[in-house]
Amino acid sequence: MLENLGKYGEITKQAAEAGGVDQFISAIEKAAYTKGAARGAVIATAAAATAVGGVAAAIKTYKARKARAEEAKEQLRATVRESEEDDS
Repeated sequence: MLENLGKYGEITKQAAEAGGVDQFISAIEKAAYTKGAARGAVIATAAAATAVGGVAAAIKTYKARKARAEEAKEQLRATVRESEEDDS
């Protein structure tokens, strides 16, 4: 039944396999944080070598990515909830 829902079905299936929506989102957050932290460390190191202003840029970039991650998390929750309601 989920196969005919395309990406929504995939997300719903993955959330179920992860143990629920919150666990699925938590796993996505951890992966994104790890990837972002590694990038942020590289950016911060390079920026510190050139100027203190680079650190501010890295912080701004991190905050922007964090805000986008929060927005994506809320969209994912809404999508899964809609899919679960449709299945009911």
